[in-house]
Amino acid sequence: MTSVSFNTTSASALSLLTGSSRALEATQTRVASGKRVDEASDNAAYWSIATTMNADSMSLSSAEDATGFSAAISDTAALGMEAATSIVAEIQSKLILAQAVGTNRSAVNAEITQLKEQIGTIAQSSSFNGQNWLKLDAGQQPKVQSMVASVTHDGDGGVSVNVIDFDTAKSTLISGEDASDGLLTRSYSGMTKSGVAYDYHLLDANSTAPVAATSKEISVSDTTTSDQFSGMISAVNSMMTNMIDASASLGVTRNRIASSTEFLQDLHDITEIGIGRLVDADMEEESAKLSAQKVQQQLQTIGLNIANNSMGASLKLFV
Repeated sequence: MTSVSFNTTSASALSLLTGSSRALEATQTRVASGKRVDEASDNAAYWSIATTMNADSMSLSSAEDATGFSAAISDTAALGMEAATSIVAEIQSKLILAQAVGTNRSAVNAEITQLKEQIGTIAQSSSFNGQNWLKLDAGQQPKVQSMVASVTHDGDGGVSVNVIDFDTAKSTLISGEDASDGLLTRSYSGMTKSGVAYDYHLLDANSTAPVAATSKEISVSDTTTSDQFSGMISAVNSMMTNMIDASASLGVTRNRIASSTEFLQDLHDITEIGIGRLVDADMEEESAKLSAQKVQQQLQTIGLNIANNSMGASLKLFV
């Protein structure tokens, strides 16, 4: 009768080696990817939560980019408004100076003309990526600009985009469509010392809908009367009041955008940290485990070789 002997020691060693190799392979994958949950089969619950949070993180990142874009537009408008307000204040001082005895009014008027041109240049240049809150061309009207402030996710998976609104009617200085839309092209009633009202505007933008024919562009000459000076100074003061109010509105909008940007950055960082806690591997732990498993695999390989060699030595006894 013939019998076949089975080396149980070798089989056991092979089984241990196979398990160690699989564990080593899994550890190597985690170390290479940096993830302990890389697909649904690793941990369905964590993978599902992390995938949803990743989508939220992408939305927050997009909203953060959008607020940065909005900040650039509002910053540009605020800078232009600040510069224009300073020039209007200078024009007012020139009007006061022109009343002094012996003043060369022609020279003063030339300076005022240059300052007006400078305001036009500032308004034209206060544009970011085609968005200009200080100047309207023909065919354009003031409108409410809605800027992304944040993104909200509800429990049912719905997404809401929250916005910050700014009405450019508050900041438009020059309008090429309707002169009354521009803070510096519209007509202002300047009351004189004698109680006579004069209508004045600072800039003539050749608007499609111009100011009233009775409105005069602010300028000085040798024939300008004291009452007219008083009316022009009063009108310019009204312009400055409106421009200061516009600067304040821009400042509030800039602060809201800055706060939203900072909040979105913090929220995005926290979301990324939360995702990492769910799916990221502990690299120190995994590295230590990888070293141990390599040693374990080497020892088990040696053990398997010893078991196989001992079986071969036993067979030689029967030869």
